[in-house]
Amino acid sequence: MKRQEEEYRLRAVHSAWWRRFVLEQFEGVRIHVRVLLLMQFLMNLATFTAMPLMAVHMVDHLGLAAAAIGTVFTIHLALGRALPIITGPLVDRFGFRNLMVLGLLARSAGFLLFSLAFNPAGVVGATLLIGLGTASYESALYGIFGRQSDDTITRVFVLNNFALNMGVVVGPTLGTVFILYGTIMPFRVAALLFLLLGLWSMRFGYLDHLYESRSTVTSSWAAVSTDRRFLWFLATTLPWWFLFSQLFVAFPLHATRVAGNESAANAVFVTNGVSGLIFVVVSLFAFKWIKPREMNVYCYAILLLAYLIAPAWHLLSWVLLVVFIYTVAESLILPAIETVTAELAPDGKQATYFGALGLAWGMGSALGSYVGSWAVLEAEAPWMLWGVNAAVAIIGLGLAIAFRYTERSFNLRTGSAMGEA
Repeated sequence: MKRQEEEYRLRAVHSAWWRRFVLEQFEGVRIHVRVLLLMQFLMNLATFTAMPLMAVHMVDHLGLAAAAIGTVFTIHLALGRALPIITGPLVDRFGFRNLMVLGLLARSAGFLLFSLAFNPAGVVGATLLIGLGTASYESALYGIFGRQSDDTITRVFVLNNFALNMGVVVGPTLGTVFILYGTIMPFRVAALLFLLLGLWSMRFGYLDHLYESRSTVTSSWAAVSTDRRFLWFLATTLPWWFLFSQLFVAFPLHATRVAGNESAANAVFVTNGVSGLIFVVVSLFAFKWIKPREMNVYCYAILLLAYLIAPAWHLLSWVLLVVFIYTVAESLILPAIETVTAELAPDGKQATYFGALGLAWGMGSALGSYVGSWAVLEAEAPWMLWGVNAAVAIIGLGLAIAFRYTERSFNLRTGSAMGEA
């Protein structure tokens, strides 16, 4: 009996510790931000119900070649990541709600059209709508996240990463279930979920009055284009966006070919999502000891390790191990990049700065989409995919180290502590 009582007591203490830990992460985070974090989970759940199957569907069911697949993903990224340089300043000038609603409804229409498309023109049209939706929705969302207080902003981005990874775990699982009813069913389910989210987001009009700082479109563009420090930081992120695109193109295609079945594509995203959930918790502690600018250096080193060991075995389990190591870096580098962007952005121009970050994202990912699909589908050497990624990781590591050095020099000249935040 005493032993049982001791076990119950230890379990209660352990449970209380976790409850206290979770509550501490939300301490100071405003209620509407918590609601938007829930929205991020639901948004990514809808996205990844269908997204893991897009490249595979285009190859196996529509018969598109590597160049066509690269073009489709480039269009998506060009709009979803480059268009925020326009939608971001619009958010900073006119507010959040309308562009958020527009973005979610456009994504709904895009996934529905993709489910109906049987030729390249239809796929391109669907991709245009999905990309427009991504740009509009994320400009509004990150415009709000970027306006949070200094003591909560890194936690907000870490919690955002957690919510997104929850969607990555649940979404592909739902996709695996819905694909039993036909290969296009996951895309129609995603369209329905985005429609519901768009209707729900109409209630967020009060956010336009809560955050009243506004900037004209021209002044926002002028601030970004003349901020040398921020432009140098954007350059350090380009290799990461190249590598990030492989999660959507090269990884699922490579896993499908290694395993010989389409379900391997979902396995990639489930591994990424589950690993992300684990390392989001780790990152909450890591950012207490490692500054965001230094975190980028460590993450590129982790990515380099993953790509160096990747060619060792041609097995699905080994590919998933590489995805696991990749996810460690992803879980840390995304909040670090977003935190630095928010810190460098002047008040009232946050959405524009995140729009510029999206432009860098689009440029790096567009190149990565082409190179990744080529390396899997057309390169003669099976190790080519990993060799290219390792080379890009080395470039990123060098840029991150150089930026950290210039930040220290800047702080010494100005006496500013911002670079040490």
